[in-house]
Amino acid sequence: MEENKNLLTIRDLHTIFHIRNTNIEAVRGIDLDVGYGEIVGIVGESGSGKSVTMKSVMGILPDNTTINAEKLVFDGADLLSMSENERRKLRGCSMGMIFQDPMTALNPLKKIGFHLEEVLMRHCNISRAEAKKQAIEVLEKVEIPCPEKRLEQYPHEFSGGMRQRVLIAMALACQPKLLIADEPTTALDVTIQAQILELLQKLQKEERMSIILITHDLGVVASLCDRIAVMYGGLIMETGTTDQIFYKTRHPYTQALLNAIPKPNTQLKKRLEPIPGSAPSLAHPPAGCPFAPRCTFAMPECRTSIPAYQQFEDGQKSMCFLREIDAQKLAGEGELK
Repeated sequence: MEENKNLLTIRDLHTIFHIRNTNIEAVRGIDLDVGYGEIVGIVGESGSGKSVTMKSVMGILPDNTTINAEKLVFDGADLLSMSENERRKLRGCSMGMIFQDPMTALNPLKKIGFHLEEVLMRHCNISRAEAKKQAIEVLEKVEIPCPEKRLEQYPHEFSGGMRQRVLIAMALACQPKLLIADEPTTALDVTIQAQILELLQKLQKEERMSIILITHDLGVVASLCDRIAVMYGGLIMETGTTDQIFYKTRHPYTQALLNAIPKPNTQLKKRLEPIPGSAPSLAHPPAGCPFAPRCTFAMPECRTSIPAYQQFEDGQKSMCFLREIDAQKLAGEGELK
């Protein structure tokens, strides 16, 4: 993708946490592009670096963190050269983020109206009366009934799905160009999950914004995302369009994730295949490919060096030593029936 068509460009991003005498490199040098109006999914197991990557972009990590990158550009602006005050103005205005747990993201002692009005007054420089009017409008936009009444209620008076809608409303209040949704459906039941995903898709079309969807569930991104990046061990293992990731898999880790998904539409009755072992410690990451100890395709070189990305003719990229013929075989085995 050409960089002038990108809303967000990340090149060689490293995020390191300094904890006592230990340096934990949670993100180990990743590249990622997000186009204008594009929905990109970041998928991987817990601890793979998904949320840390986006919090690095937002600039909301704790003080014991070092962020280094060759390039970190948002809408033509260099995030690395911005002051904290400039980044603060950007957050909530041009960038919005929906956090994973709506109950802890909202102040239980403050009414819903306070949360929304504070965001609008801080970033849009408007009066409280105008902020209240716009808060009602944004609650209507996320399909919360009786918005005037809801403004006067507290978070505990809302269901989990309604609280998540409030967080979406807060993120959308200032009409951001980029919305980052961090596991927005994790704590919700299946029916409410579908409603939230449909709402995000509807709002993306109406507002013409870009969305980054962070999740560990490939099923969530299947019908929503244009492209998918698969993360593991602080690295992006594979990137491609949604069809490429699901039907032309070129990395064993992506294949392992697909094998662990129930396939109710297939006539073949097959047991789910859990991924053996556990994710590597990022305090002491392996010398080679982080997935090598769990990979059935691992070769000797996989354990000693991190493979370079293979760029395929269709634009798909895979961080793997597998040859093209092996990758094609792997893709055939990974097709969803």
